[in-house]
Amino acid sequence: MRTQKISIELSKADFVQIFKACEDRAARLDALQHQSQDEDVVADAGNDLIEINMIKRSLKAKADETWGASGWTTSEEFL
Repeated sequence: MRTQKISIELSKADFVQIFKACEDRAARLDALQHQSQDEDVVADAGNDLIEINMIKRSLKAKADETWGASGWTTSEEFL
């Protein structure tokens, strides 16, 4: 349940690592949802994917507010 909150302070580098972990998790859930033959697994993966995407959206909004939309990236390519 999302009623209790915690606050933490992160460096940009730490934030990016957490955001990348969320991206990785979302990718695994998406693959699981499309590959599993078990309806319960597909449903659970879909629900978890919705949740992780909500978390990513919230994290992105906070990062954009703090560092600007172009002030952070999860890309490993050179700028």
